[in-house]
Amino acid sequence: MLPNLLVLDGADLIDGSGGPAIQDSMVVLDGNRIEYAGARTNRFEGAPTTRWPLQGKTIIPGLIEAHTHASFDADMRAYVKNGVTTIRFAGLDQAVAARLRDRIDRGALIGPRILSCGPMIDQPPPAYPEWSVAVGTPAEAAATAERLILDHDLDALILTQRVTAPVMKAVIAVAHAHGRPVVGQTWAVDGREAAELGIDELHTSSRVYASASYPTDRLLRYASIADRLALASRAWASIDWEATRPIMEAMVERGVSYCGMQVITQFQVGEGIAELEADPDYAALFGEAERQAFLDFTRRLQGSWTQEDLHYGRLANDQRMEWMRRFRALGGVLLAGTDMQFGGIMLHRELRNLEALGMSRLEIIAAATGVCARALRLERELGTVREGLRADLVVLRSDPLRNLGALRDIACVFKDGAVVWTDGHVGGVPSDCGAKGKGN
Repeated sequence: MLPNLLVLDGADLIDGSGGPAIQDSMVVLDGNRIEYAGARTNRFEGAPTTRWPLQGKTIIPGLIEAHTHASFDADMRAYVKNGVTTIRFAGLDQAVAARLRDRIDRGALIGPRILSCGPMIDQPPPAYPEWSVAVGTPAEAAATAERLILDHDLDALILTQRVTAPVMKAVIAVAHAHGRPVVGQTWAVDGREAAELGIDELHTSSRVYASASYPTDRLLRYASIADRLALASRAWASIDWEATRPIMEAMVERGVSYCGMQVITQFQVGEGIAELEADPDYAALFGEAERQAFLDFTRRLQGSWTQEDLHYGRLANDQRMEWMRRFRALGGVLLAGTDMQFGGIMLHRELRNLEALGMSRLEIIAAATGVCARALRLERELGTVREGLRADLVVLRSDPLRNLGALRDIACVFKDGAVVWTDGHVGGVPSDCGAKGKGN
């Protein structure tokens, strides 16, 4: 006889694969795993079950944030409240990531599953020394990559701005030998060469474009983070599409995913600030310490920017959106990430950016679930609602295929089969899910 199962009965199911929704579905949980997901079945008749009638609701997989550095407790709570059950730190002091993961795993803090790329691998002088490890030669880079993976069991590695082709090649070889993907925010190496060297993902601030007005030698001569970002805005604003297309084609041909994180570049030019500050979760969950930390970080990124720099930043954002449209049209894979604090609030804004690109709502949900899990090489564990995978689920009160905003209209969130957040509950059960108790 099967152990007591939880049957989520009657919701529409969007399984994260990109396929059509299954109406009036059945999802069965056995502990922390999904026992069944699909159309109604009599397979479990006679088994001891607890049933939650969910007619009128929608089930989706837990959302995945592909790129963050935010490690405040408030961020962790905001992620879970907004349906994000997995996050990946893309460059952070690994001790911070490990402590946070341990607290969440022990139940001392409610939060999402923590994945980590470990510290950024850069060449000296690193842009973010507190989050980086600097390497000088390919041999040193290979040894560092090996040590990071073996010592910390990292989920991926990340290469950043100053890394040159020989160092990149060495790190990729080690990571791939251990079955780990490599993320890049590369500047010294452009997107085409990075793709040819075998990188798996490129994220915003990577040099995935060409500009006749700002050739490579000019872009490599910068004095600070703010200076490099200002140069990038001017190069994006003067993009040469004919010269850029081979970069995109190389990325598509070699399966390199792109995480645009448009929210951070919008925030840098003043877009989205008022919306964030008016958000109820921002007011309820984030205090002065978290807000000041992000303000200090943004000043570091663009403290020397002029009004002209801001103007070019806005032009650059339009071109970044067009780049993603063209990349997608060529068959490129887009991931969902933010590079920002404030938990799931900003991830949902980024999903609206994907909608503005012309992606369907099914595609957007897949980009933040199943597609992202494949890029992270976790598709056998996470990202879709199917038999055998971890039971990370979000129960929505309304249909996100009608209105993407429904992704924040959440009744409850499951992580590993346990309810980690509910909007009003009775005995651990969401008050509007009406559990019927045991039996059929």
